[in-house]
Amino acid sequence: MSYLPRISTRSTVHGRAVLLVMIACWSVVGCDRAAPPSPAQVDMPASAAAIETYLREGRPDEAMRIADRLRELEPHSALAAELQARALLMAATHDAERGLDPLPRRRDALDRYADACALAPREAGLWRSRGVAADMVGETAQAIECYEAAAFLDPSSMQDRLLLGLAHLRQREFEQARRALDSAQRLAPDSPWPVSAQASLSAELGAFDEAIALARSAVAMAPSEAGLTVNLGKVLRQSGAPGKAIDVLTALAPEQRLQRGATEELALSMLDLERVTDAARAWNDCALASPNDALAASQAGRLWLRAGDRAQARACVDLARVAQPEGTIANDLQRLLDESMQSPTAP
Repeated sequence: MSYLPRISTRSTVHGRAVLLVMIACWSVVGCDRAAPPSPAQVDMPASAAAIETYLREGRPDEAMRIADRLRELEPHSALAAELQARALLMAATHDAERGLDPLPRRRDALDRYADACALAPREAGLWRSRGVAADMVGETAQAIECYEAAAFLDPSSMQDRLLLGLAHLRQREFEQARRALDSAQRLAPDSPWPVSAQASLSAELGAFDEAIALARSAVAMAPSEAGLTVNLGKVLRQSGAPGKAIDVLTALAPEQRLQRGATEELALSMLDLERVTDAARAWNDCALASPNDALAASQAGRLWLRAGDRAQARACVDLARVAQPEGTIANDLQRLLDESMQSPTAP
């Protein structure tokens, strides 16, 4: 898992209020005939503000309803297309947490970003957001094209070159990744994020001493940024030091350690040391802290089964069912539990 600075998908397109003028149509032979219906009016700033509010409150369905209507009334507005995309991405995240396939909505979001870029092709922020959406559906080649477009439109942007470098890294295009990340660091020498990304590149190349030094340097630049610490843990684990990775990750504040990314990396390090029960407990704590995350409950349950603790696994079935009442995650975990009970070694 890559750890990036929080990326805002807020548009740089600032739509003005669109005022639709009502035109009275009168018959040429008389004024007693009723005027035809007036075109629908839309208050763009108010609609955008309502969508932003719903997104901040984590209510993508309400945001999508307004965004869809806004797009219907303003089909040539890049802002309307972008707001649709943002609502779809949040809805996809909620789908993933409930164990549903997030790809359909993420692909729809990518299409809406493509529409927005076509309507406002000079807006670097839209190309950047489109690249992130492409990354989310595994379209790395398209993401690279988008980040390159954003970087061309905004020569001073560190973020676009950082994202470009990480995309090349996922493609194992190491020289291109190095050039992009070096450019990002030159543009923002005080930012820890290019340094952390360079650590990931060094780890992929097997230069672990350099990778660890870079990752530690990034953490020292911004100790409160959990993503940097998680990446240090990942580099330590990759270098063959899972114990050190655990020490680094368990030192995070509880609210940071219980995030999915940190939990995943912590559990992987524990599994490298064959501490299956501890890995199960890490996922269990994450599931309890995020009661809507059925996947975290499933991860915990599977590891409890691997550790031989069926009672804890059964509790995770209940957690998954609360998070996803109509979904399949709890049923799949229950089936694994039932199969384990039929095993010859079951008590």
